[in-house]
Amino acid sequence: MKLGIDPKVDYAFKRVFGDPRNADILTHLLNSVLKLPEPIVTVEILNPFNDKDFADDKLTVLDVKAQDQAGRLWNVEMQLLLPKHFCARILYYWAGLYRQQLAEGDSYGKLRPAISICLLNQKLFEDVEDYHLAFGLYDVAHGICLTEHVRIHLLELPKFNRELRELRDPLEKWIYFFRYAETMEADALPVPFRDPIYQRTVKELEMLTKDALERERYEARQKAIRDQMSLLEGALEQGLEQGLERGRTQGMLIERVRLCQQLLNRPVTPEDELLRLPIDELRALADKLKSELASR
Repeated sequence: MKLGIDPKVDYAFKRVFGDPRNADILTHLLNSVLKLPEPIVTVEILNPFNDKDFADDKLTVLDVKAQDQAGRLWNVEMQLLLPKHFCARILYYWAGLYRQQLAEGDSYGKLRPAISICLLNQKLFEDVEDYHLAFGLYDVAHGICLTEHVRIHLLELPKFNRELRELRDPLEKWIYFFRYAETMEADALPVPFRDPIYQRTVKELEMLTKDALERERYEARQKAIRDQMSLLEGALEQGLEQGLERGRTQGMLIERVRLCQQLLNRPVTPEDELLRLPIDELRALADKLKSELASR
């Protein structure tokens, strides 16, 4: 039987990775992304999943905050839709995570690295082929790293196109899992996912199908995301239609202006200059020239 639960839906994502009982699953994911020389051993989830919070509609951002045994802070989130100003938003969240470490009077020496990991279900950097982008704070000219405390990892899921037989490491397995787990046979996982860590993840996701209230919450979140996507698509289509109509109107007015100028034996205004005029000014200019032409 197919799993039928999409781990990319943020409610399901936090339900699994934000539960302190599953700290080892989160640890495995973090190690897969970072590939540190000394792996993370343990993490403490700082904002554990709480179904009561969801019932009260407080979980507007379903991210997972954690701290590992070395004191590093982590923020992990899933984004099905790219919000406006996403890059500024993720940097703002990172800054809050970093800044919260110090109380008044604390030494800067207490600060530990803060790492944000965001899994994106849409492409952000279309011209870059790699699906895993790691950002830090560097000197542009020389590539010198100012500090290792700043790290933001983006994982663009749609760019990952490896087949099941081609999966090479744990990160590729996780990315494949996030993309296709919904259609996997829960009781007969593909060979690469028969490791206990993935089997446990599937079992946790299955809980959403077996508990009526959990399923209702998951489906409500899924519906809200689909509704938001539909609204965005509708706004985009309307904007395109308006843009096309504006373009047609602008083109006709420009042609009218240039034709009138020719008939009046006046210098013809370059098209790029007319394109910079607001529609109202362009229309007024066309009407003025037309009146002058009619009065001759």
